[in-house]
Amino acid sequence: MRSLLRVITAGAALFASGASMAQTLEWTFNNNYAATRAESAFIRDFAADIGQRSGGRFTVRVVEGGAMNLRDADALRWMQQGKPEMGFIWSPFLGRDAPDLASLYVYGSVANAEEHMKALPALKEILTAGMKRWQIEPVGFMGLSLLEASLFCRQPVRSLDELKRVKLRVGTREQVDTFRALGVAAQIVPQNELYAAIQTGVIDCALYPARIAHTVSLQEVAKHATPTGFPFPPTPYVIMANTSAYAALSAENKKVLADSAAALEKKSFDFSKDADEEQAARERLKGQGVTFYEPLFKADQDALRGAALKTWETIMKEAGSTGTEYRGRILQALGRSGN
Repeated sequence: MRSLLRVITAGAALFASGASMAQTLEWTFNNNYAATRAESAFIRDFAADIGQRSGGRFTVRVVEGGAMNLRDADALRWMQQGKPEMGFIWSPFLGRDAPDLASLYVYGSVANAEEHMKALPALKEILTAGMKRWQIEPVGFMGLSLLEASLFCRQPVRSLDELKRVKLRVGTREQVDTFRALGVAAQIVPQNELYAAIQTGVIDCALYPARIAHTVSLQEVAKHATPTGFPFPPTPYVIMANTSAYAALSAENKKVLADSAAALEKKSFDFSKDADEEQAARERLKGQGVTFYEPLFKADQDALRGAALKTWETIMKEAGSTGTEYRGRILQALGRSGN
């Protein structure tokens, strides 16, 4: 009788183990970006990789273009609801709920990939802790290309002194504060109003990446461009999972998810092609009548960085003690402790 019980017990254990390995499920992934964005292509590949590594047992259905009607600003809230099980977020969108995570970088924080890679381990640690504070599982990270910011203007503007004589469009509050500290009349203009604003003279210049200027037809109304020497803040995207859904995964599917996230990270954090893509974009714009001038003088770049760091300090102090702590950790990683 005891032998029979041992056989039954062993069989049940073997069955449970087999059931775990054979766990089959489908998750939904919320992607608010358009299907044509580079980020969307990365996410589609990520979902396909999960399916391939799991032998089709773990599938991820990606819903693109904001079709789930879930706002990025609410990501820390809808990620706790259970549906969707996964999504990704760029932390600058989280200013309302997590201001200490929203300004981990500002325009002017880093100038190139080398500086960014120095700060990346600290950024990941901070974002991981921030997600877990909201009961969200950070599955991994996706790199954001270093999109160099240029001044696209109606007339030539090649220095900060010349910029002070015109009206500048920027995209965020910290950029407004940075440029106003330098005596520049900066204001936020929504992207869908940018073309008309420059065309009608409401603004004279726009801080914008050459690589995506064509998406708003900027080359038609701003024929003069001066690189600033700084990219837009390349804060990495966080791949988020609902904590309960993640906890319910089998050990095998957790490994599948981790391996696919690692593959996504390796691919998306490759900045080796950024310089070539930036140059190619400039050449295309030149072919459409845009004149590119030399980048801002070093003295102007130093002034921009100094103003940006002061703005960053103010914003992170407003975010509370964790904001100040996070800024200090990133500065230390960059080798610029305290400034």
